[in-house]
Amino acid sequence: MQKRWKDPNDPLKKRAAALGLKMIPREIIPSTRRAHEAAEFAREQGRLDPMHAALLRRYWSEGQDLWSLETLRGAAAEAGLDPDALQKAIEEGRYRLAVEEALREAQEMGIHAVPTFVFDDQFALQGAQEYPVFKLAMDRLGAKPRT
Repeated sequence: MQKRWKDPNDPLKKRAAALGLKMIPREIIPSTRRAHEAAEFAREQGRLDPMHAALLRRYWSEGQDLWSLETLRGAAAEAGLDPDALQKAIEEGRYRLAVEEALREAQEMGIHAVPTFVFDDQFALQGAQEYPVFKLAMDRLGAKPRT
């Protein structure tokens, strides 16, 4: 992974740059378990989308550590959630079993990459893919374009 980050021709870096997205290289990849627990907290509060957006930006564009409670608290506040309640839920392990179950289920289905997109329980696209790959999956499912 470290070697790939240093490669200026890395396809993911090139796609991000072409879209005007900033990606911070890192020496280590942090555990995302707490971030997944934070996402479950946000889902329960009806704030999953803004929480995801805050977490993704903090990780990819700002290089923040998704294991850090400081990062998670900041993302929670940004998403309109109570950072103290989030931290308490994580420290109590309130969502730990749900996250472990989701990971087990993903492994059983052969999912080993983030992100993974599952279409109609028929196709799974693992990893960051370009638009034509998504279009091909939708075409194979017979999806009609919106007009």
